[in-house]
This record gives sequence, structure tokens and C-alpha cells, in this order.
Amino acid sequence: MIHLVRHYLLKSRLLCVACSLAILFFVYMRIWAITFFDAERFKQVIEFFKDFEKFSAVPFAQLMTYTGRVAQAFNEPVLITIIIIWAISRGSDCVAGQLNRGTLEMLLGNPISRRRVYWVQVLITTTGTCLLASLAWTAMALSVYSNTVTETIEPPALEIPGTPFSIPLSFAEPETIEKPMSEFVDIHQFWPAITILFAMGFFVTGFAMIISSFDRYRWRTVGICIAFVVIQQMMRILAMAKPEYNFLLNYTFFNPFDPEGLVHIYVNQPELYWDFWLYRGDEIHRLSGSGCHLILMGLGLLMYIIGDQVFTRRDLPAPV
Repeated sequence: MIHLVRHYLLKSRLLCVACSLAILFFVYMRIWAITFFDAERFKQVIEFFKDFEKFSAVPFAQLMTYTGRVAQAFNEPVLITIIIIWAISRGSDCVAGQLNRGTLEMLLGNPISRRRVYWVQVLITTTGTCLLASLAWTAMALSVYSNTVTETIEPPALEIPGTPFSIPLSFAEPETIEKPMSEFVDIHQFWPAITILFAMGFFVTGFAMIISSFDRYRWRTVGICIAFVVIQQMMRILAMAKPEYNFLLNYTFFNPFDPEGLVHIYVNQPELYWDFWLYRGDEIHRLSGSGCHLILMGLGLLMYIIGDQVFTRRDLPAPV
């Protein structure tokens, strides 16, 4: 058992190191980029894109806060792509990759069961996914504590009720001050984003492993998995762009993968976070914290189990 774990750890170490460094660099720089705009300037930018609020996972009012802008980093395509690369690469190698290289027959020639080979790889891949998600949080925390933000304090003014106008009470210039970002951002509020990032990776790995269990060519398994992810993302975009296609959100894993939304619920409606449903509409249902995690983790585990049954019972083809 220990030798098998060491074997797969050595095989996956380069990919794990590359993904880890990419996540650390990207998340740190992405949070640092938030400091380029103070809250008032960013509010003006957001107001310009008000018509696109329907594409956002949270209200634009949340994005105007530093917490909302940091949470947005966990839904960036670059971060999602890195997690998916790890999940598909490791999942596709589980069976199809080893069959393709002709190494599985040699491995099974030893007194090792197929089931042990399969679940050791599940263990290695799941541990790696957990590590990558944890590194995303670590990079976020490092960036929050090492960067400052610029805040503009306007001179006091008297608001005129019922109008958008105000009377300045001072003719002094606006004051600009720098404060640590940690004064505006509580890093412990982002654990829902980290856990749902892990759950998404767990689900995609499960899909890759079940396809790998049926297949003998890794390139074909990778192609199927990439096509699946692209189609799922297209369904999500179409559903958000056209109200008549909203029902498609119920059939894509990008619906429960909602780091921004979960952080928003956890911060503003903590009493609802542990519910399964946030709300249920006629065409679309919105999951809360428990629902999002249970759907992704449950379906991922189900696919792991089905992949195990397929692999342990199938006839292995001769090496080519």
C-alpha cells in the first residue's frame, strides 16, 4: 500500500507543483489588483456595467465592497481552469492513461487488487485538490495582509432630502489615506469559497475517472471531459443571457459552484447558509451552502463508486 501511494505521488508531483505555483501567483496578484481602484472609483466602473448585473452571481452592491471583490477572485476562469486541469489530468490517468502506456498490466501483475489501485489514485487526487484549494485561501490571506488600499474621504456635505444634490460644508480638497486591506476584509469569511472550489474539483475528477474507467485511450478521455466542461459552461452562459433558458442552470455543475454567492450568503444571511435550498422558483432553483456542497460531493462520490465497479469488472485490453 505504501509503495503504491509513493508511486502515484511521484507521478503526480510535477503537475501538483505547477498547479500550486500557478494558484499562489494568480490569486495573490488578483487580490493585489483590487488595490488599483479605491471603493469610489470602482463604484463608478460598476455603475457603467449596470446592464450586465444579470450575469453576476451576486448583486453589484456586494461587488462594491472589498469582501465582494475578493470573493470574485475565486470565480475567475484562470483559477477554475487550474483546478480542472488537475482534476482531468489525474482522473484520466487513473485507468485509461495507464492502459494507454501499457503500465497497468505490469502493475496488476503484482499482488495488488484493481480496487486498491483505483482508490489509491482517488486518495492522491482528492488530497491534491484539497491542497490546491487551501493554497488559494493561503494566497488570498497573504495578499490581504500584505497590501494596502487607498480610500478617498470627501469633505462633509449636507444632503438635500428628495434630491440627488448636496451642499458642501467645507471647500477642502478630498483627503486620500492608505489603510491595510485587512481592515476591510475578514479572511475567515471566505472558507465557503474554498470548500466549494474543492467540491467542484472533486466532482470533475469523479467525471474524469468514470470516463477513464470505460476507456483505454487517455487522449479520448481528456477530450470527452473538456467537451463536457465547455458544454456545461455554455449552458450556464445561455441560461443567464436568455430568461427562457433559465431552466438549463438546473443541469450544469456551474450552478452549485457559486463561490461568490456562497460568501455573500454566509456574510449577509448566515442563518440561511446551512439550508439546502435558498429558494425554489418555477423554472430555476437556487441552492444554499449545504445544497451546493452536497450536490457536487454526492455526485462526485457516486461517479467514483461507478468507476470502481466498471474498472474492477471490465476485461482489460491487451497492450498496444
